[in-house]
Amino acid sequence: MGFSTALATTAAIAPKVLQAYTYHQQGKALKSAAAQQQQLTNQQAAAMENTAAENQRRAARNANSRLASARADAAGSNLLPEGSIAVRERDLATRLQDEITANANNALHEADSVRKQGALNAWQTRQAARQSGVQAIGAGLSSLGSLFSGIASDLNSEK
Repeated sequence: MGFSTALATTAAIAPKVLQAYTYHQQGKALKSAAAQQQQLTNQQAAAMENTAAENQRRAARNANSRLASARADAAGSNLLPEGSIAVRERDLATRLQDEITANANNALHEADSVRKQGALNAWQTRQAARQSGVQAIGAGLSSLGSLFSGIASDLNSEK
């Protein structure tokens, strides 16, 4: 291989090798970003679940206070604790418990949505990393093709 052919071949493949390396590095960075994304969304969802549990405990304490207040009001009314007062108290307890349960379920569904969206985002980022890896292989094969083409043209020119 002549010096000029070797120089021309090297000049032709150098950008392709650099491009392959860049794609490879991009793929590594995307994989790392996907892992961090997944970790952050899991932490966010866990924090949301913890907040929901604390809110549920707080709402239960508030419900007990409201029930106690309703009992005190009923006791002050000089009505018998049977009949409509018992029904009102039961209705209030049921309504408060339903409200607590609905709020907790909504918060848990929201946390689950955040976790699922994070998993989808991480998956999409991993797919981009795979695509970058395929591009790196393509650029590497292209540089090999240029190298072999340069060698072949040099061999043909020597004949």
